[in-house]
Amino acid sequence: MSLFPSAIIHLTNVDDLAALKLKHAHILLCFSADWCAPCRAMEGTLINTAFELTDKAVVIKADPKICHCLAAELGVRTVPSYVAINDAQVSEPVYGIQTITSLLDMIEVY
Repeated sequence: MSLFPSAIIHLTNVDDLAALKLKHAHILLCFSADWCAPCRAMEGTLINTAFELTDKAVVIKADPKICHCLAAELGVRTVPSYVAINDAQVSEPVYGIQTITSLLDMIEVY
């Protein structure tokens, strides 16, 4: 058990994203999979990014196999990939291993 609870929300239902969009103006959406080595390598970076974005934005993690319609709608082709939603404006996906700085730069309030 971790001493620091993750601030990452795990999306298990595509419909939950609509509710989260109503509650949060700024979202960093990460598509990743358990079998993906780069996704696993990004786990710590994603947790640190969520910590940095506390009270500014929310970090949501989604498995493209579960949320395949959402991934297709956003143009996600591979994992890991990141999409920012800033005041209902959706960014183009960013792929691969990223730095905390590049993920934070995707969120306009940071």
